[in-house]
Amino acid sequence: MESIVKSVNDINTNRTNGTTKSKMKILWFTTSPSLSRGRLDGEFNVGTSWIEAMEELINQQEDIELAIAFTWRTNTIDSFTIDESRTRYFAMPRRPQNKWINLARQFLCLPEPESAVDDCLTVVQQFKPDIVHFFGTETLFPLVIPKLDMPHIIWFQGNLTVYQKKWHAGISVWQSFRTEKIKDVLLGRTDLHFYLLYNKFVARETRIFNQAKNFIGRTAWDRRLVSTMAPNAQYFHCDEIMRPIFYRHVWKPNPIQDKYILVSTFRDNLYKGLETAMQAFKILTDLTDRPIEWRIIGVPEHSHYEKVCRKVSGLGSTPDFKIMGLKSASEIINIFSDATLFVHPSHIDNSPNSVCEAMLYGIPVVATNVGGIPSIVKDNTEGLLVQNGDEYALAGAILQMLKNPNVAMEMAVKARKRAMLRNDGETIIADLRKIYQQLIFQPAIIKNQLIG
Repeated sequence: MESIVKSVNDINTNRTNGTTKSKMKILWFTTSPSLSRGRLDGEFNVGTSWIEAMEELINQQEDIELAIAFTWRTNTIDSFTIDESRTRYFAMPRRPQNKWINLARQFLCLPEPESAVDDCLTVVQQFKPDIVHFFGTETLFPLVIPKLDMPHIIWFQGNLTVYQKKWHAGISVWQSFRTEKIKDVLLGRTDLHFYLLYNKFVARETRIFNQAKNFIGRTAWDRRLVSTMAPNAQYFHCDEIMRPIFYRHVWKPNPIQDKYILVSTFRDNLYKGLETAMQAFKILTDLTDRPIEWRIIGVPEHSHYEKVCRKVSGLGSTPDFKIMGLKSASEIINIFSDATLFVHPSHIDNSPNSVCEAMLYGIPVVATNVGGIPSIVKDNTEGLLVQNGDEYALAGAILQMLKNPNVAMEMAVKARKRAMLRNDGETIIADLRKIYQQLIFQPAIIKNQLIG
């Protein structure tokens, strides 16, 4: 590896010895408009705000020229910039654009047409990047890979193939479907429709893994998946940058609080373990010396997911188990500030940003021992990990933390220390730069090594 890095540095030095310093042109394909979201509709991004943090740091690198492509409510490919960023943005139309065709596609559980890949190729041809960087295998963007004449890389996010196997780990198909509204059934908006569509996405993801040559990951789990799903691909390690506010603020325990407050942050996918959290909550209410309040951030209020989980868990309606909907980063910090413990009950995940941000904030963590989570949280050292779908073990781990606040605090301090190093922006940008340089100059490196 050292010889490769040295070769990259040598070639990069030769490249920039002239009077004009060359820039790396990097094109990202993401599910998010990143920092341009405010210009488009004034809203904030959900689930992809770490990409905004990454963009901000990339913009500080004078030798990198960045473009970001994403789909949006537009009729044609719209290229624009904003005052707050040096990035060039490409908003691509969501296809198909016909309303009735989309309704039929939704009901029949059909993915978007692959003709949209042509939009990706048009963006590549317009921007002429040195490298094309895809965020995740969940979209059709990487299907453009065979048409590229420059290096590409995929930043591993989750994995649809494995997630699909855990979809009904806690809630069966029938339990979910029988709680759906008739209107949603007729419009193809039920969880069953999305699950059947997901099957099509899994088939598409398999093709993407077969075509891709380079991946970035950060956990032992995603490394193993790349080694089996794309055995001929290169794997590079690079961690992710979190939202700045979680680096700046530090959690402080409140020893005189009259109740325990648990907090979780996740989306409304069936495999996120909301029903397990509700079942654990029921167990805990009879075992603690103070009342318990559990706050769920990210799941929409009165959603089908909340409804089916309350029914399956038998929790019913209780004011102490709160579904709080989507929140901004500053709102999450405020909710976290008087919490006792962060809990992540998911049946499957890679490296959930919510857990990483909780570690950065320094609040004690209990999570499930699934996917890539053991790579980011050391069990019994930085937090407690339990079997997914086991409400008794989850309740027991929570109880262990509540009864031993000094031990919980020691774990939280260690977790924050590790997270501050792992998610350090300067380190991540330096690692990403090396990866980009290696891919861009790899043909020259190989040629130089053969000549040498």
